[in-house]
Amino acid sequence: EEERRIAWLALFRELGEGVTGQAWHWFAHHLHMLPPHPFAPSIVDAAVDCEERLPGLGQSLIADLGRIGGIDRHEPHYDQLMQKLAEILVLRQLLILDWPEGTTFEHEPAAIAGGKRPELKVNAPGQTYLFEIKTPSLLAHARQRNENGMQAAARIVDREMLDQLAGEGGVTLPRDNPVKDFLIDSEAKFAPFKAQGPAIAVLIIVWDDFIYEPITVLTQPQCGLLTAASYYRTRDDVPVLFPSIDGIIAVRHLTYFNRAAGDEPLVERAHAFDFGQESDLPNVLIPIPGGQEVPELVLRGLRALPVNHPMVAIAAEYQPVELVFWI
Repeated sequence: EEERRIAWLALFRELGEGVTGQAWHWFAHHLHMLPPHPFAPSIVDAAVDCEERLPGLGQSLIADLGRIGGIDRHEPHYDQLMQKLAEILVLRQLLILDWPEGTTFEHEPAAIAGGKRPELKVNAPGQTYLFEIKTPSLLAHARQRNENGMQAAARIVDREMLDQLAGEGGVTLPRDNPVKDFLIDSEAKFAPFKAQGPAIAVLIIVWDDFIYEPITVLTQPQCGLLTAASYYRTRDDVPVLFPSIDGIIAVRHLTYFNRAAGDEPLVERAHAFDFGQESDLPNVLIPIPGGQEVPELVLRGLRALPVNHPMVAIAAEYQPVELVFWI
């Protein structure tokens, strides 16, 4: 307990020094308050959990947060901060799982010298796991989604027709290319490890409450990236495959970070890094065709249900959609 208190104070001090050392930082408000705004301690709590299980990791994550600033109200920095918070959230959740005795962890390991590095490698007795964590820049997209009367969640209707349908209400286009890039990058990171030996590789995408967006991008039958009709194809018109990825888990959590950062009530969560209870809306596993099964330990720890699970299949916000008309 005393060691944790000392580690907590050290990381809180480092976060404060990093943030206040910038000419401007999105989180300065949360650290300048006395007592500190609840958002700041929740970040440090999560970082300490990471530090306890993988020494040096929590300190590195906190240092990264402190460095993202310097330009007054620079929105790309806000997106970067949300991405770093999502990384901390998922790393912590993975590290605190009930792994078997003898399990070890490696942050950003490399399979080959100079090779691409996934976020986390878990060396459990008899099984290796690889995890990559991705979060899109959603600030501008969310603003468009809130302002426009219509949203195209998939690449089905051409732009001219979309503009005609939307009229003066405006149209929000799919956020699909970032997801495609996440798949490409994750495949490149996982492949060298799988060439060296068996491993279960999982891509984790952190999104906001509009979880149908990544689900649609991946599974929509007429264009989904994991379907035979994928819009991402080779020159020979063959859908690009991702054989080194075994599953994708979409985590709906960015909304809580946005609310906490904006002094809004979290309602369903005790704090910004509260991962939720069993009764809360689930996260989603989207299997890769031909991929290995993602173990129940991981699914349970990330509160993920398969996309075809009955509890998920009946909820409209978990279904792939083509067009959304906002009223």
